[in-house]
Amino acid sequence: MQQVTRKKLGAGVNLTCVTTPKFKRAVLRAALLLPLGGPDAALRACLPQVLRRGTAQLPDLRALGTTLDELYGARIEAIVRKEGETLVIGFLSDCIDEAYAPGAAGLTGRVVRLLADLMFDPYLQDGVFCPDYTTGERDNLIDRIAAQKNDPRTWAPKRLTELMCAQEAYGQPALGTAEQAGRITENKLYTAYLRALEEAQVELFYCGTLAPEAVAHLFLDTPLARRTERPFYLPHTTVAAQPAGDAREVVEEEPVTQGKLSLGFRTGGSCLTGGDPAAYWMFQTIYGGSTSSKLFVNVREKHSLCYYASAQFIASKGIMQVNSGIENRDFATARDEILRQLDACRQGDITEPELESARKTLVTNWRAMLDDPLALERYWLGQAAAGTLTAPEDRIQQTEAVTLGQVVAAAQATTLDMVYFMKGAAQ
Repeated sequence: MQQVTRKKLGAGVNLTCVTTPKFKRAVLRAALLLPLGGPDAALRACLPQVLRRGTAQLPDLRALGTTLDELYGARIEAIVRKEGETLVIGFLSDCIDEAYAPGAAGLTGRVVRLLADLMFDPYLQDGVFCPDYTTGERDNLIDRIAAQKNDPRTWAPKRLTELMCAQEAYGQPALGTAEQAGRITENKLYTAYLRALEEAQVELFYCGTLAPEAVAHLFLDTPLARRTERPFYLPHTTVAAQPAGDAREVVEEEPVTQGKLSLGFRTGGSCLTGGDPAAYWMFQTIYGGSTSSKLFVNVREKHSLCYYASAQFIASKGIMQVNSGIENRDFATARDEILRQLDACRQGDITEPELESARKTLVTNWRAMLDDPLALERYWLGQAAAGTLTAPEDRIQQTEAVTLGQVVAAAQATTLDMVYFMKGAAQ
């Protein structure tokens, strides 16, 4: 049985511990939570990559690699994530759980100290970040931003989000823009780093066998938990229950061979912190969340209108997206059939097998999360950013109790906000 505890370690510093003997490797995370978007967006996306290049005591990747090898093959990677309208930057690590490695006593503490050094004691030259490291990671960031368009299947939903949420922070990209990235210098990056440390909320995480009190002590012994009391960023996300106006339709031509059709919906307020998220997950799964869903069975299989079609409930923001790959000529027909299947859910045209299949799919997915420490880290970070502490076990109980009436109500609360069609100009 997993024990989850959450504790405030200091000013603007929180620790979430999942105590369990289930996994042979422990997972740790040290992250800064900041507002999404703004003039520092690209700078903040670049920060963890530059910080990961070295510390004052371990000034390059070779020295860092040697130390990680000495820590029983521990791994540390830089992270840049979007959780609702919050940007998350920092480091994710996993290492052998010291309970399962003879002679590894104190390993977790050494990894914690290395995470703290990466965040608070970086390698500097002349009082700022190393110019070579900065230039290299700036160019990598520019390449990553440009590469997003290379995968139309993931780019279309991102583009839908940008357009649909253009007046909301959620519409801002986690990586910033190429123009912002191109202006990054070692001086600007270091100044942005200092601003981030002043402003950010710190979220720490541990999953392993150590008791929460022992883990808290390890973090309290580092700069990660030693901060002066002042106003810090408080993670929050604005959820619009309904679209601001009539549904919009945007068509853009791109040099792709297969058109991408994405539809964005408002959920009536269902999200991680409001409405009825359990019922909404059930509705989304019935509608387009599995191979037995209405979109898959009807739009893809029965009518052959798309190569794929699925629905995603983005609970952190209270929106739903339907994404599909289609032929250009099928745009209007596919769009109308996708909406027709939504109307079927609104009218209660949901069979008992459909309801129970969705319930089984969701419960299986929640239980699978309990067997994956990295999935648990991601889940609890999302909970922290949303300001809620609902455990996966609670999600299972909620799912098992959802009724058909709740599912129909969730469908009826759903309103189309935007239709985005990436038209395949290469056809």
